[in-house]
Amino acid sequence: MNNTALRDPAKRSPWLAALLSFIMPGVGQVYCGRLLRGLALGLAYGLAIPVMLGLLAYAGPASTILFGSLAVIAVVGVMIAAVVDAWRLAVRTRSDYELKAFNCPGVYLLIGLMIQGSSIGYGLHVRASFFEAFRVSAASMYPTIAINDRILGDKTAYRKADPKRGDLVLFHPPSGEWRMTYIKRVVAIGGDTVQMTGGELYVNGQKLPREPVADQAAAVDDAGKAVKGTIYREHNTNTDYEVFIAADAPEPAANFGEVKVPEHHCFVLGDNRSYSLDSRQFGPVPYAMIIGRADYLYWPAGSWSHFGRLN
Repeated sequence: MNNTALRDPAKRSPWLAALLSFIMPGVGQVYCGRLLRGLALGLAYGLAIPVMLGLLAYAGPASTILFGSLAVIAVVGVMIAAVVDAWRLAVRTRSDYELKAFNCPGVYLLIGLMIQGSSIGYGLHVRASFFEAFRVSAASMYPTIAINDRILGDKTAYRKADPKRGDLVLFHPPSGEWRMTYIKRVVAIGGDTVQMTGGELYVNGQKLPREPVADQAAAVDDAGKAVKGTIYREHNTNTDYEVFIAADAPEPAANFGEVKVPEHHCFVLGDNRSYSLDSRQFGPVPYAMIIGRADYLYWPAGSWSHFGRLN
């Protein structure tokens, strides 16, 4: 009598391998006995989202839509590649495949959780240190940004440089609402003088030139009420941007006398000059309160014509 223990055949199922890699890229490869291959695919999946997010933030305006499409394809492509690869590995596996020590449901679950955890960890690290998404809930930045637009903030922008005129900065307001994040336009920096007279903005004694872009434009205020006014293109140093002036806004409320901006501070205004809570109310913003620069608009609430880099 032959006392040698016989192993049951452990032919790998292509459907199960593909399903496992669909649930979590890389696990199907581990199921087929390719541990290192599975971990490599899992790492690629975990890095795909933050890497593409970073590249997307620096895409030029001319290629924004194309690059955004390629970014989505690349992220989804990792999953598709993992599923196809797992299927092919299972098909090529011999019928007398010997189970490895890691061929058990508990290990598959552990590796899947590890891959998912690394993906979430990378995402949280990117959010805390590099880029963070925000939803704009106010109309103070119209026409550049509308209510419910989604923007991407670059948290590395001011690590080696100070804000400059024209930047869209994200900051915690110095009014005590430290949990809030505001987005406003830098119109003056430390050492500048700034004032508004007759609705016209003056920086260092010079009136900023502006010309109308669209007359009788319609904005929506924070309460959802339609507001008519004029959109102007304003020139500030080397930057051009659009501002909105409401037709029925009380002009004196927008005006203010000359302010000297302290060093390491900046003076910020909303592009919607008639309806904005900004440095006219809470004063210049210390650089220490700034958390990043708004660089990219990835989900337009109103029109897709605004999709892409922010000016």
